[in-house]
Formats: sequence, C-alpha cells, structure tokens
Amino acid sequence: MKPVLTFRALIPAALAAFALLSSPAGAQSASTAPATAAPSSDFTPTRADVERDLAAWRESGLEEQWAGEESPNVNTPTYIEDYKKYETTIRTSDMGQPASQPQSGSQRRW
Repeated sequence: MKPVLTFRALIPAALAAFALLSSPAGAQSASTAPATAAPSSDFTPTRADVERDLAAWRESGLEEQWAGEESPNVNTPTYIEDYKKYETTIRTSDMGQPASQPQSGSQRRW
C-alpha cells in the first residue's frame, strides 16, 4: 500500500478517537460550570437602589474612567483601586438601608 493511502485510512480513525476522548471532558465542564453573575429573575431593584448604585459609581471615580471612546484597562492598579472603593461603598450603603424600604420618600419603581 502507498503511504498516502495509509495516511488517508488513519484520518477517520484518529478523528473517531479524538471524538471519543473529548466528549466526556466537554460534558464534565458543562455540568460543573458556575452560574452566571446575573441576579436572580425575581430581583427587582427599586429606584433608590439604582440611585445608590449610580452615586457609588460616580463617587468611586469609575465614571470618569469609562467616559472616553475606548474601554479602560481594567487591570491597572488605578482601576482596581477605584473598583474596590465602589464595591466598599455599595456594601456600606446596603447595610444601612433595608432592601424593601426605598430611600428618601421615592416610592415609585422604574
């Protein structure tokens, strides 16, 4: 048999072996994949929640970093520091406000 014919005969066998060996790994990673970071479907933020979040975003300095045409480099120390400040501000403001009570008389929802 010619070498080209031998090579052609081995291609389907190699593809079949690859398919058999890769399928359990693919199934395992799909079943153990973490859930998304999206909030649950029953979560409805109030207007006060959104306003607190926006105020924390602006106060931390992230608004200025996202103001340009291009996305900021999220791996820079400045961005990481500002983002940590934003998260801290959100956690602090959430602790002081019960989730079911709107802030400062604003009772309408968006």
